[in-house]
Amino acid sequence: MMKRYYNSWASGTHNEVKCIECHYSPSGGSSSFGAKFKGLGQLYTYVSTYTKSRSARKPLSVNDSNCMTNNCHPGAKLDEKKYVFGEKALYIHKTHFENTIEGQTLHCDSCHQHLSAGKHLEVPKEACFLCHFMNMGFNQDQGKCSLCHTIPTKPLQRQKKEVKPGEKPVTHQSLAEANVDCQSCHYELVHGNGEIKEEECVNCHNTPEILANADDMELLHQKHIEEQNAGCFDCHRPIRHEQIDFLDPVREACFVCHPNHHNYQKQLLLGKERQGAMNVPGLMYDVKTNCIGCHTEKRFIKGEKVLHGSAEACVACHTEKHYGMLEVWKDRIKEELEYALEIEKAADQAIKAAEDMVPMEKLNQAKGMLRKGQKNLRLVEYGGGVHNYKYSIVLLDSAMNNFEDLIDLLKE
Repeated sequence: MMKRYYNSWASGTHNEVKCIECHYSPSGGSSSFGAKFKGLGQLYTYVSTYTKSRSARKPLSVNDSNCMTNNCHPGAKLDEKKYVFGEKALYIHKTHFENTIEGQTLHCDSCHQHLSAGKHLEVPKEACFLCHFMNMGFNQDQGKCSLCHTIPTKPLQRQKKEVKPGEKPVTHQSLAEANVDCQSCHYELVHGNGEIKEEECVNCHNTPEILANADDMELLHQKHIEEQNAGCFDCHRPIRHEQIDFLDPVREACFVCHPNHHNYQKQLLLGKERQGAMNVPGLMYDVKTNCIGCHTEKRFIKGEKVLHGSAEACVACHTEKHYGMLEVWKDRIKEELEYALEIEKAADQAIKAAEDMVPMEKLNQAKGMLRKGQKNLRLVEYGGGVHNYKYSIVLLDSAMNNFEDLIDLLKE
């Protein structure tokens, strides 16, 4: 049962330290009553449940005081000493013990874990990535690159073999001084968000009372990390930090260049009640049809393949009679929109003409009415009215009412 653990210990850096020196509390030792009682419990577990087909064992926690004895790693020496982790990253124990997250109290085995079958004790880089990158903006706060990496000083231009007097080379420092976003070159370095594997909770907990607290992050960290009942990846999915192709991740992520993309279309489909318009959810929204349910026609625009809405998509779900429906909606929306834009222009001109002729209070009231109408008008103009035909007509009617009312107000 212990063979693989023994083999990994024998080939590791702690192979001169006896098992019981780590796995028993130094206050009681292996001869104490508590240790003997614990040993009997382990013996019972082995005899009653162990078979060759069922050999998995939960890793044991190690008490911090076992690690930080005078003969091993005294705390005073650990606190301030700088260690090089991996090839470049600097690590200081004191910083990590003092800066914890959401109720965590770190222990030695929070970072020094037994994850790999062939390694008895290691610090997996994934543990670092989880704490440093989860819920963190790129190169911000505890995820800042300079915490682990020395900022390079070498010029980035390949053609510059050497920097001549008077020249200003492009370096990481010069880019930082110019506030160039690091993601301009390094967008692809962090993958994953460390999300919690909620489906794994029931492997350890099966009572509704306990699972009801699943959203309390401080409590979860206290019970699992501080009390040493679980490891990071028993609950979290790992975050990767590595170099991959640097173009495809940006090219395939529309929101990089188009933040809040197609928001107007979404607002039309939702059809939520707003000033001057009642609640009118789109017909496609009620049946949970997403964009690609209607956008099936492939067109090429400036060399790019783009999916457009198609009347054939209407027929596929409905009947042949629906083939002309899309064009009817487009024509009606276009006609109403053009009329509304003309009235908007007249309303704007009325405000400009009245600037020196009406009281400021009335002028501000008219400008407020113009803005309200424009909000509804822009939603239809930019969102494509056919995404919710009925709602679009309501919005345009409301916008025109605002424009006509402000014109009447300024005429009084």
